[in-house]
Amino acid sequence: MQNGVTFWTEGGPSIGMGHVMRCINIAHALETEEMPMHFLVNNERPVIDRLNEEALFHIVYPMTGRHVGRLTNGVVVIDTKRDVSAQVRSLREEGRKVVLIDNSSTGEADAIVMPTPVYRGRGCGNILHGNSYLIIGDKFRHSRAAEPLVHSAPLKVLVTMGGSDPFNLTETVLKALWNVKGIEVTTVIGPAFKLTETMEEFIKRSNERFTFVFNAKNMAQLMRASHIAFTAVGTTVYELAYMGVPSILIGNYETDAEDLATLDKLGISRSLGYYRDLHHDDISGAAESFRDDPARWTEMSLKARNLTDGDGASRIAALIRSLIKQQN
Repeated sequence: MQNGVTFWTEGGPSIGMGHVMRCINIAHALETEEMPMHFLVNNERPVIDRLNEEALFHIVYPMTGRHVGRLTNGVVVIDTKRDVSAQVRSLREEGRKVVLIDNSSTGEADAIVMPTPVYRGRGCGNILHGNSYLIIGDKFRHSRAAEPLVHSAPLKVLVTMGGSDPFNLTETVLKALWNVKGIEVTTVIGPAFKLTETMEEFIKRSNERFTFVFNAKNMAQLMRASHIAFTAVGTTVYELAYMGVPSILIGNYETDAEDLATLDKLGISRSLGYYRDLHHDDISGAAESFRDDPARWTEMSLKARNLTDGDGASRIAALIRSLIKQQN
């Protein structure tokens, strides 16, 4: 299995699907090379189902494994928040090239890609970061309208809290928006959601103003039709921005505070802070402010569209190709 690529990543209800989706997008950017590729992933049904849908070969192998070199190709792309220093050292000792995505636990990797405009770590020769490396999938790149959406009534609101929504933020947002006038709300129910009785009741009460989409197959089309979106910190923020959709952000974790503040300053998002500190009025007030201030919405929408050119996956694919050539 030489001169190919292995994507080693994980996802599921507790950590979401962002790591997996980034790797899938990079894999698609490499497909024209006709090189062998496969995935090593954790045994979570949403992860397995998604890779099956994408027709990508995969093997179940945990991120904590110590003998991954037996299952890998020439270049190993690792996307996880875990400390993988020991795994990186082992792989490199076995002659593999290693690329870390959104993980700076070790400087021993051949390259570290931080696909975010809010990276605050130390810069060094093997770290690539910034807007140019934001990973935008092909469906978004092909679906973005030539001209941005215009402000109109009713305001189209998207609620998308990722593939798992571990803290039931979708429910919190819907409670606050249910009686807000002048808006229409589309809510995405992800593949790893655990629906509460309250959420099931919301779904039963769906109407022309509140609709629900289960396991959305084309998020790009949903975003293209939206003025604003409620979401959490993660890759969805940048996909929304690429589509010209300002986001209203809620932090899942207290450690999100710096990212929330930076995204707010970029002018593409409005931060509501950590979810435990939220009041319903904060949520409804945010939606009303965009509904009632077309000029502000337009300014943020244009800033969002201009954040990135959407070619991050292609740039990372080019990096991987260069490492394969070095091995040859």
